[in-house]
This record gives sequence, structure tokens and C-alpha cells, in this order.
Amino acid sequence: MPRFIKFILAVLVLILLVIVGLEISGNGHVINAMRSTYLIGRNNVDIDNYKYFTQRPVKAERPQPWKEAVRYNTYEVSPEDSVFFDRYKTVSYLVVYKGEILFEKYWEGYSDSSLSNSFSMAKTIVSILTGMAIEDGFIGSVDDKASDYLSELKGTDKENVTIEQLLQMTSGIGFDESYGDPFGFMAKAYYGDDIRNKTFEYPLEHEPGTVWKYLGGNTLLLSYIIEDVTGKNLSDYASEKLWKPLGAVRDAQWTYDEESGVERAYCCFYSNARDFAKLGELFLCQGNWKGIQLISPQWVEQSITPFMVPDENGDTVDYYGYQWWLKEIDGQDISYMRGILGQYVFIIPEREMVVVRLGHNRSEERLDGVPTDVYTYLEMANRIADHAQ
Repeated sequence: MPRFIKFILAVLVLILLVIVGLEISGNGHVINAMRSTYLIGRNNVDIDNYKYFTQRPVKAERPQPWKEAVRYNTYEVSPEDSVFFDRYKTVSYLVVYKGEILFEKYWEGYSDSSLSNSFSMAKTIVSILTGMAIEDGFIGSVDDKASDYLSELKGTDKENVTIEQLLQMTSGIGFDESYGDPFGFMAKAYYGDDIRNKTFEYPLEHEPGTVWKYLGGNTLLLSYIIEDVTGKNLSDYASEKLWKPLGAVRDAQWTYDEESGVERAYCCFYSNARDFAKLGELFLCQGNWKGIQLISPQWVEQSITPFMVPDENGDTVDYYGYQWWLKEIDGQDISYMRGILGQYVFIIPEREMVVVRLGHNRSEERLDGVPTDVYTYLEMANRIADHAQ
């Protein structure tokens, strides 16, 4: 047998042994990770990964397109702004001012109907749905124990974790959140299967309610509660309670794990800038959408109130609510949804403004705990609003 053929056979055998080894060790997700990243020339997750995963539609119905402002897109982007947008590979930037689209711009062939990954903005969507499940009577209150609804938690060290602690990320459960670890929980949850069972494997690390730690496993547990109490998958409940009532123009997509049938609830909700903006407008209007109260003002207020629990360094967390990020910037109180690659929906009540930014990258630098690109997107939005006056 020629030496070259022997070499090829040896490589194939080695690959087969690696695949078998990964499957036996419970790390078969690594194969999926390679298929949807490295084998298509990427080195990380991206905003269009839905093409490589099974997804459910979050169906829209009776679309209510945004009205465009009288001065729609009259603002001219400066060369400095263009350089900034390009630096972080922005694909969508949109400003809603006083209930109308004032400005929008798209790059890389994206448009007002292109699907783009929410990443962790999906956590905020799950938070909203939790409030709706409470107001629908499926869940008693945020003070209820999660174990009242999830039998897997009964008799464990996590039995006394409350729904509010899951919302606040103060459950104390030691989920792994290392995105750089190919064998960690986030990699398994993103690329793997049987997500539901894996979520219950992690032990308590801190006394519930005493330490804030940003961990997607909390959101997954909330999503399981919503599915169990409503008898609906998360996508269908989101369609019924949010997407249809908001008059979303396009169906969204939520990727899910085929084995356990659950959505990757801490991420992976795919939509477009115009429809994402409706989530911000809903909270800007205290839960009211065009005269219909979709969620109570009380829930909105609770959601964007910091709970002042210390983080692992002992610093008080005054910048987080019910899976909403919070910050005062240049005298404006900002509530916002945030994703790992610079996915943002900002709510600026003082200006009656919602700002959406979607793209491939965000700044790795922080200013007062906030990615520095945030300040620039908000400063641009204020300039655009000033230009309209």
C-alpha cells in the first residue's frame, strides 16, 4: 500500500478515535462547535449561527410596521461615525424617537428584515416572559421557590432558590460561564444536546441571595419553569405573549436542543433591528403597547430596579435588575438589553428614545463597568435626536 494512502488512513482512524472519545466523554458538542465555526473559517460564534442549528419560529401575526419620522434618515453620518461603526463591524443601527423611526442604517448586506443573533439579549426576553407567566397566574410570585415548579431541584442543595434570585442572578448556583472553555457549560449549552439535564448538575456555590454572579444557567432554569407551567415551548409562549401582540413584522427564530426540546434560552433568539426595538418601546411605555397593557407597570419598575447585592469582589451591584442592565450615562437613566458581541437595545426615557445596535464585535474596554462602545452609540443617538428638533 502506498505510503500516502497509509497516511490518509491513519489520519481518518485518528479522527474517528477522537470523535468516539468525545462522544464517550460527554463532549460530543465539540464536534458541533467545529462544524459551525472552524470548518467554515470562523474562530468563534457569530450573529448568523442559526443556519447551523435547529430552530423554532416565534411567529408574528398582523404586523404593525413602524411609522417613519418626518425627518427620517436626514441625519448624515460623519466620517468619524463611519470609522467607529466599521471598527466593531456593525450591521444595524436604529433610533426610535417619540415612537417613530428617526434613523436606521445597515451594513454587510443586512436589512430591516435580516435575522441576527440576540445572544444574551434573550435573557431579558425570558425575564419579560417570566413576568407575564406570573401575571397570567401560572406562577405565584417571584418569592416562590423554583423547586415548587421544578421537581429536579427538590431535595437538593438548590431547593430554596427563589424565582427572584434566578431573575437577579443571585441564585448562588455554580454554573460555569467561561465562553473560552470548549468543555464548559456554556459550550455544552450552545453546541450540545440534553441541555435540560445538564443544567441541574451544578451545585450551590453561595448562599442564595447573597452574591451576584452573571450566569446563563439561571435563565435556563427560568425558561424550564415557564415551559412546565404553561405547557408550551418557550417560542410559542413568546409568540403568544410578545411577538404577535407587539405586531412584529417578521417571524423570529429561537434555536433549541432537539434531544430535550428546550430553547437555548440564555441566547440565540434571532430577529431584526426593527422588531427588537419593539421590546425596548414596550418598556419605555411602561408595558403598554398602543393602548394595550401587555405587562404591568409594576413589573417594568421591578425589572429595572437594582437590587444592591454584592458581587464576588464585594462590590455592590447597582447596575443590574431582572436581567436588564442599568446605568446612568451623561445624566440619563439607561436600561438596556446586552449581548456578547455588542447586541444592544437601549431605553432612554428622558429622550423618549429606543436605540438598537447589532453587529459582530463590541469593545473589550470598560468605563465604569460598561463597554466603551456603549457611550458612543448613545452619544450618536442623542446627536440624531437633536438634529431632528
